[in-house]
Amino acid sequence: MKTISIIMCNDMHMDIERVNELISYIHCNKNYKIICDYTRADYVIIITCAFGDGKKNSMYKIADVQNNVKQSSTVIVTGCLVNTNKEELEKIDGIIVKKFEDLKKSFIKNIPDNSFCYKQYVKQNVIVISNGCLKKCNYCVYSLISNNYISKNKEQILKEVEDLYNDEITIYISGGLETSDYGIDLYGKRSIAPLLDEICTKYPNCNYVIGWFHTSGITTDFLEVLEKHKNITEIMIHIQHVDNIILKNMGRENFESIDFKINKIKELRPDIQLSTEVIVGFPGEGEEEFQKLVKYLDTGPFDDIAVASYEPVKATKAYNLHNQNPKEIRKARMEYMSKRYQAHKYPEPEDNNSLLEYYNEAKDKITNIPMILNVIARQKYPYIAGTDTNQKLQIEHIILDTFEKILNARDEMAISKLQNWVYENYTLDFRKDMYLIFSKTKSGIKNKAKKILLSKQTRVS
Repeated sequence: MKTISIIMCNDMHMDIERVNELISYIHCNKNYKIICDYTRADYVIIITCAFGDGKKNSMYKIADVQNNVKQSSTVIVTGCLVNTNKEELEKIDGIIVKKFEDLKKSFIKNIPDNSFCYKQYVKQNVIVISNGCLKKCNYCVYSLISNNYISKNKEQILKEVEDLYNDEITIYISGGLETSDYGIDLYGKRSIAPLLDEICTKYPNCNYVIGWFHTSGITTDFLEVLEKHKNITEIMIHIQHVDNIILKNMGRENFESIDFKINKIKELRPDIQLSTEVIVGFPGEGEEEFQKLVKYLDTGPFDDIAVASYEPVKATKAYNLHNQNPKEIRKARMEYMSKRYQAHKYPEPEDNNSLLEYYNEAKDKITNIPMILNVIARQKYPYIAGTDTNQKLQIEHIILDTFEKILNARDEMAISKLQNWVYENYTLDFRKDMYLIFSKTKSGIKNKAKKILLSKQTRVS
């Protein structure tokens, strides 16, 4: 039986959904077993991210994983970057580049008929009801990544709600990329309203948050469901902007329509929480257009605001628009909005490196650093392998912090507690390297460091 490790470069709800689907298929296949120590696996699957700094993080993890896998291991790179940067990835030696759907099919073909069963192996209180996006906004990299809009059937969604119902106070209902178009592919029309109506009726003793909702989905039947079910407590409606020229260039609805729908929701459900996301620094956004957005948000239509700095991605339509704002303006406006509204921010990358430049940068920075975290400390979720890539980038801070802890451990209880902590988190090789820092210090400190960092069986020259 071959072993497989799965590594995630992002943990957004649709990434976790994708991982759960993959694990479900692997578990149905008798030829493979999932393990959480990727350094021992026969196959290592890296699910990449293409959003913002996720590109850089993904390339660092690829380089780091390659440095630590066993020689016979096969490294498979999949996920969002394969959809946007496949040719660049294929220039990297030693990896196999596969679209996620193709990877999934390689496990499906060995599964007996009717034996597949989806399960949330990595738990989240989010029900992902669909994948893909029909909107194709002109700035959005996800429109390049997503395949056709694919909805889960109603029966599967209800089963997933039932599985969470007894353990969760709040359940999030969201599309993988966009929620309001649920059911178009299955039923020939948008069916989010009847779906929510059935969920709230069958499972009433729970709060529901509706995520990633396009303003075009705020229809009469959707408003009727909101008015009927008071346990729908929040909707994430991404308006992106308020200036009509900018909205048109974004490929979004006009502001008058957006404003009418939001006011209608507030009229019917004054108690409901509304959250949104806006994009600043979009091409053509001058100071006047920016202040128009600020003025609208100041009126307080939203309880929570997130702000993204526009990122010019080459393959998008917005990349070719005139009047592109300089990066310093985009960043300054994002910082201003974040401070003004205590808004979560989504900055664009600090540099414009290619994937290969990030990969080579990672090779230079981290591939000579030994594994810092042991397999237990690396794990974030069950069934998911973890890397210590970020720790390698922060190695100086980690060493100084541990050095300080060792110096301040002044009695046997503190020494024992610290010894347990370093053994639970750090590999033997890394503990040996840290001990070398103490090897030329005073004998009392040196002996204390040896006791904390090294086992009695370990010999250090």
